[in-house]
Amino acid sequence: MTALDNADWIMLEEVKDTLAVQLLKEELDAGESEAIVLAKEHQAVLLFLDERAATRKARSIGLQCIGTLGILLIAKEKGIVTELKPLLDRLQSEGFHMSDVLYGQVLRSANE
Repeated sequence: MTALDNADWIMLEEVKDTLAVQLLKEELDAGESEAIVLAKEHQAVLLFLDERAATRKARSIGLQCIGTLGILLIAKEKGIVTELKPLLDRLQSEGFHMSDVLYGQVLRSANE
């Protein structure tokens, strides 16, 4: 059993507009497609996405998005984490893809 299994704030919900999901799946993967449609159905304030194509598509239909790096920057700003570099290095070692340019931009934004 994982921490996610015990998280009572996480709810599983099925998408109502399956046609919209099918249309998005022509460009995006299933998870991203469903996330975008669910966000629209629930009039979400913010959608968590990392893939560039999915983020572009979500923004094109009026959704506001944030990714892992944006959340880490907010965490640093709020003092939740003290250093981003070790976290970015760990993300990369675990398969998270970011360009060297983006890596540097995030560290500069975090004053590191």
